[in-house]
Amino acid sequence: PVGALAVSLDRGDTLLALSEGRRLITGSNAKVFTTAAFLSRFGPAARFPTSLVALGQVDRKKSGVRLKGDLVLRPSGVPDVTAILAPGARGLLDSLAVLLRASGLERFEGTLWVDGTLFADEGYGPGWAVEDVPWSYGTVPTAVMANGNAATLIATGGDKRVDLSFDPPETPLEIESGPALGEAGGPGGIDVDRSLGSHALRVRGVVPRGVTLRRQISVPEPDSTAGLWLLGAMRRARIDVRKAAVRLVPRDLLHGGPDAAGPADIGWSAVRKDRPATVVTLLSPPAAALVGVVLPLSLNAEAEGLLRLLDPAPREKRRARGLVESRRAAAAAGTDTLDLSLVDGSGLSPQDLATPRSLVAWLAAMARDSALAAPFRDALAEPGALGTLQRRFAGLPPGAELRAKSGTLTNVSTLSGYVTSAAGERIAFAVMTNGNRGSTTWGKQPSTPAG
Repeated sequence: PVGALAVSLDRGDTLLALSEGRRLITGSNAKVFTTAAFLSRFGPAARFPTSLVALGQVDRKKSGVRLKGDLVLRPSGVPDVTAILAPGARGLLDSLAVLLRASGLERFEGTLWVDGTLFADEGYGPGWAVEDVPWSYGTVPTAVMANGNAATLIATGGDKRVDLSFDPPETPLEIESGPALGEAGGPGGIDVDRSLGSHALRVRGVVPRGVTLRRQISVPEPDSTAGLWLLGAMRRARIDVRKAAVRLVPRDLLHGGPDAAGPADIGWSAVRKDRPATVVTLLSPPAAALVGVVLPLSLNAEAEGLLRLLDPAPREKRRARGLVESRRAAAAAGTDTLDLSLVDGSGLSPQDLATPRSLVAWLAAMARDSALAAPFRDALAEPGALGTLQRRFAGLPPGAELRAKSGTLTNVSTLSGYVTSAAGERIAFAVMTNGNRGSTTWGKQPSTPAG
């Protein structure tokens, strides 16, 4: 089945309509609803704090501060995208470690608590495929969301064997089996497999001599892993980390360990054995910049995090309540919610359904919002730029512009967004195809101008 709708935003008339009221699998076009609702709720300039709280014995030396006690990582729940926005910049955990060192901390001995209670522990979304578990695009959302809850698997073909490593190196995965070593100049490629909840990674394929292959893989127990990564980042920031353990803040306690709710006191001078204080705070990029990474790169777990942040609960934010708030925002914008049946915020589930009519109504509403129109439109992917449309639509006529969100699942291909014609007319559109028997790759190849 195919559904399509295109409406002129300038004249209000319908340019194309084909089964526009038919509910179809959205793929990642579900992110259009999630990200727009997020911008509507918080505004494009909103920033979100991640903080480190200290509690324990503090000794002040000429060389710096020495803490024997607890550090509590209190995350914001938003995506860790700084290194994507500015290649070469530090990610969340490395930035926190550098700020810790700059604050004066030179030695840490004790427990690093990771407070993941901002989000409920819900695991994988309805309908998510088990074969997606080992890959970065199939990881679960968590409150820390460091490095997208993913690590880089590095496979290097040496003279006699394939060497496997992880970045960050503290990633708690064990290699159960590795790929074969291939001849120099020969074909190569690797695949991975990891059972749900397991720390054992199976790597298959061939790595030619002299070749390095990299794959982004999900990590188990992401919040605990983030704690290990932070300790590693602290060591790289020249903080002497001694006898440090990582623990999760218990979910069954009101305050969950050392003042997980956050103290009002600030700075090392305020830290006591019985009184915690915030020693580092790091603000996220603005909400518009966050959405401007999630949409064009189609980041799944990050979109799921934005959905949960719509839940007004102070802690234990849930997918279902985020969906309620997203649906409410769509209804307020004039979308018929009978056209929508979404079960997650990313579109990774084949149970997500929407009509072309609902997508265009939401896009048109955003285009009418003077505060959100430009930030939302600019956040969408565009041909030739980093993202899912980088190699598509090269044949647009001079003067025409396209900003859109693609969506791809097995037998599903969707695209929605905005077109500005060469004559300057603004158009909102949605095209959805389900049940494709053949590959849709041919329709996504770089195109060249006709003639």
